[in-house]
Amino acid sequence: MVKGNVVKYMQVLSIVLLALLTLTLVNLGLAYKTPEYKVHTISNYRVEHIVNVSYNASVKPSLLYGNESMIGDGEPLYTRLVKELSICFSYNVDSDPPALSNNYETLLDATLKSEGWGKTLNLNRTLIRDSRGSTIACVNINFTKVLRDITTIEKEIGVRQDKHNITIVMDTSIKTVLPDKTLHARITPTVILQINDDGRTYIITKNLKNVEEDSTILRSPTVINVMGFTVPTSSARTVLLPLTIALGIATASSIGLLLRREPEGERSLEEILRERLKGKLIKGTVDSANTVEVTLHSMEDFISIANEHRSDVIYDQSNRKYYIVNLNIVYTFNSNNSHNN
Repeated sequence: MVKGNVVKYMQVLSIVLLALLTLTLVNLGLAYKTPEYKVHTISNYRVEHIVNVSYNASVKPSLLYGNESMIGDGEPLYTRLVKELSICFSYNVDSDPPALSNNYETLLDATLKSEGWGKTLNLNRTLIRDSRGSTIACVNINFTKVLRDITTIEKEIGVRQDKHNITIVMDTSIKTVLPDKTLHARITPTVILQINDDGRTYIITKNLKNVEEDSTILRSPTVINVMGFTVPTSSARTVLLPLTIALGIATASSIGLLLRREPEGERSLEEILRERLKGKLIKGTVDSANTVEVTLHSMEDFISIANEHRSDVIYDQSNRKYYIVNLNIVYTFNSNNSHNN
């Protein structure tokens, strides 16, 4: 059954191609889902300059402050009760790798400003370094004098404002020496004392941190497991994409041929024989007298004998029989039995 074997072969081939296509699609999806490279970031250095702000105030004895003469962080500042205010900037450096040295220059400036006018304040400054190596810079503000200056200036210019700011800037230049690099930085921590007409003075802080850092980004190729083999992801993509396309075309072609192939049981016996016989199929009658008549019950056997002897096949429509005449032997096949073979 040559024809049946071909069909079975094509069916097996289609199944194998479909299985291979599915396998390559799964691996191709994995290859494109996996990044080609892993990214590693290595820190070369990181230097962080940090300033903390604290304050304490000398105040007038009052019921509000419990008749205390000094208050510290967290206590609200009521302008008319504050006599003197001390603001301290505590500077620290944190570095990786640890700094070999850390040199700095600090300038403290204070300006009293209002809408339309400004005045530089003379501040009492102190600069100390504690036992842990931190630098502390403090300024003292005579609040009683500041309020008196505000009143005098407003009388002089004839303009009264409901808000005044005292801006204090700790302008610091820093030279940090690391094992293989020297860094120069500048940090300008700022404190704004906002004196409002509601009787409160509010402390606003800015620029209390400065970070300098540098890193190197390294990329390393990733690998995936493809059919038991560990291969670079980029190589897997390069190989699997064209392979998947080729398998897809081959699978579609194989299945298409099977779908387009008309089952032999649904075609006429005459069409099948015309396609498969190497000789001719002609219509006529056969006189089987004085011959040996061999009746065949298998279409495949009938076709095999016809092709082997390269004989013409004669179709007798009267009895619906096919004949092969070979010398004194006549082979017959009844078309009524064709669908059973």
